[in-house]
Amino acid sequence: MQILKLSLQDFFSFKFLKFSFIPLICSIIFIGILVIFGFSFLLDYFHSLFSVSEDSFWAWLYAFHFVQILITIISFLFSGFIVVFASVFLALFITSFLTPFIVKEINQKYYHYEKTDEISTFRVFFEIFKIFIKFSLFFILCTLALFLPFVNLFVYYFVFYYLFHKLLILDITSSVLDQQNFKSFNAKFSPFEFKFSTLCFYLLSSVPLLGLFLQVFFVIFLTHLSYQKILKLKA
Repeated sequence: MQILKLSLQDFFSFKFLKFSFIPLICSIIFIGILVIFGFSFLLDYFHSLFSVSEDSFWAWLYAFHFVQILITIISFLFSGFIVVFASVFLALFITSFLTPFIVKEINQKYYHYEKTDEISTFRVFFEIFKIFIKFSLFFILCTLALFLPFVNLFVYYFVFYYLFHKLLILDITSSVLDQQNFKSFNAKFSPFEFKFSTLCFYLLSSVPLLGLFLQVFFVIFLTHLSYQKILKLKA
């Protein structure tokens, strides 16, 4: 609760609030483009699927007005699902460029921690590569699991949480920690506080626009958490 209080105070300061609008505005522009093209693509796909031949069963079925309405709703839901997740990860990517500035500001204000050696860019990219390899394997396994009874598309929700959690934690720890602490932290599973925090943030990110605006808050909170729980420093 102390970290939450500190994070909220920082987030609603003018400096950090300005940062919050950068991923929000960029993601809204991206959402608009993706909704228009994504919705149109799915709608055209279903139109072509159901209009194979005038004498076919699909053409007869598509003649019903309620079927056309249903197809429109399905197209909208699918494109909406894609847009929400794509925009969240875009906002996460944009915010990653702001993370070093946020971490530096919080460190100067509260902790005054001096890193002995910086983490190399190559090491960060290597960790990102490993995360995406594991994510791809999980994604393939979940796709195969769809053929099993009682398994639906909701299983992908957990796979994308893995990607969200790993990328967000990597973004923060690579800016906060030195090489030794970073190596030690990555050798273990993330502590419960980090998993619970990123899960809450992931659920918030599922709410359209809210998750885009709060990306900077997520970084602020996890930065405080890293300094206090990993480096054992007090604000």
